[in-house]
Amino acid sequence: MTISTRRVPNGNKLTAWDEPVLGRPGIVALSPWIASVFARWSALEKQLNQLFTLVTDADPIARVKFDDLKGWDRRAEAIIDEAKERLEAQTADIVKVVLRLAKVPAEKRDDLAHRIWAVAEGFDDELVLLPPDDQHLLAESVVAAKQAGTCSIPPNTDSIYAGTSLVSAGDLNQLIRELERARLRLQSVMWGYLYPPFADAAGGDFADARKIITEDVEITDRLKNVAIARRRAARLPNVESYRSSQ
Repeated sequence: MTISTRRVPNGNKLTAWDEPVLGRPGIVALSPWIASVFARWSALEKQLNQLFTLVTDADPIARVKFDDLKGWDRRAEAIIDEAKERLEAQTADIVKVVLRLAKVPAEKRDDLAHRIWAVAEGFDDELVLLPPDDQHLLAESVVAAKQAGTCSIPPNTDSIYAGTSLVSAGDLNQLIRELERARLRLQSVMWGYLYPPFADAAGGDFADARKIITEDVEITDRLKNVAIARRRAARLPNVESYRSSQ
């Protein structure tokens, strides 16, 4: 999932890299939204650590392995695997669904963090993200020139323009809302299903957290699909058992 599907039209002048871009008035105006994205992302990553520790009952051996993992996807999948082994099936399914839903804002944040920033002529109020593979494309042009024995490096402009993303304040606001939703969902899973009852000092927060989960349509729809998939899998023959019996 990309942060924006809007592209810079071919031919509009692009200016890339940090110094020429960061001082542009349009980028400065977007700075509060961009800062909010990264601040919320940091909080979400810390929640992921807490979720892992709760799921594994602070297992020190599991913690060492988890701390060695890099990237949201690998860490989230590690939690899903641990939940499947350690928690009741219903709770493990909720953990899985909530983490899979959080992948959408995670991928959008990755766009903002890992693609080269640029500005485009005619789009003064928007940030341009160059294609994820823009440096591969540049190097391919260099290699093609080298193999052809020419000093001319053909520009790969069509691919560059086709892979750009135009990011507006609206796109950033949408991402902020999605990150906040992901944060609330993770918190609700922990409070509603993994914290011990005596930790509910206010008396009702944990029940409210479970309500947030059970009334979230995206979550409940996915949980239904998970349940259907489990029932189908249960009806399939166990191939290994069949082989061993032959």
